[in-house]
Amino acid sequence: MKRFFLLITILSMSIYTQAQDAGDFSVGIKAGLNFATFGGPSERSSTDTRLESNSVITRFLIAPTFRYALTDRTGLLLEIQYSQKGGNYAYTGESFWIVEDVTTDPLYFSGNRSVSLNVNNGYLDIPLMFYGKANSNVSFFGGPYIGFLLNSTGAGQLSFDAAVRDFGSNIEVDLQPINIELDHDYRRDPQDDFVLAYQPIFNENSVGSIERFGDAQAPLITDAYHDFEERDGNFYNPLDYGLIGGIEYRFDTGLGIGFRGIYGLADITNNFYDYSKVSTVDPDNNDLTRILRDDRDRNLLLQLYIGFEL
Repeated sequence: MKRFFLLITILSMSIYTQAQDAGDFSVGIKAGLNFATFGGPSERSSTDTRLESNSVITRFLIAPTFRYALTDRTGLLLEIQYSQKGGNYAYTGESFWIVEDVTTDPLYFSGNRSVSLNVNNGYLDIPLMFYGKANSNVSFFGGPYIGFLLNSTGAGQLSFDAAVRDFGSNIEVDLQPINIELDHDYRRDPQDDFVLAYQPIFNENSVGSIERFGDAQAPLITDAYHDFEERDGNFYNPLDYGLIGGIEYRFDTGLGIGFRGIYGLADITNNFYDYSKVSTVDPDNNDLTRILRDDRDRNLLLQLYIGFEL
């Protein structure tokens, strides 16, 4: 990537561009960095504490550009970007775990869940922007974009620390912490119960000894859809759209430096998979049905780029 930026700079130094007149057409290329994250509502605990957060990841973009001058100071700018988006997703706080293969019915355990998941989504974005020049070097631009998801992966860790559960008759279960590696390919992973390796779930008994909790087990590594009984499309929706705007400074050599913001309007997650991690419908009465969340998650990012035009 460093060599690519150096090549752009060297080539652009040999190019001189005149001010465009109405009807002029030019092509170029740009590359830069995306500072991306997700935007959306967070789950809340029983005490109204925020449980989810999204932090910024740094990725890249590259795009050919096509500029058409409407006048000597205004025009249209079309790009075809390969743009990496995503974010660092985190969940910390109260949650649940369902244990099977110990009794006839699944057992519900409350506790604390911790998730750290780095999501990388690659899009083919097509923004169409109107630009206006403040002077011969500075221009402002803005308009809509549409994006098509090309690849989608995630990697991270999940841990769950269960609270002690009292089953009565002096029977208490103190599950030991469960740690799972997350390795997700949201476009290719199948829906099935197969994983490469399982780990037994352990319990600390009444005399302080650690022993296996029946035949209960948890995966060591999970793919994207392991927790779901069926699959209905991909976790991330194939289409993104929204608004884009920013500012650019162009040197007389043709080299340009720009900064822009992108605000996604589309719900990028499939609500079929978007369920609450806080609780099921009614665990006290053994109703372990998941609670689906009908919310909107969107792409948010800032772009910093350099480029040149011929």
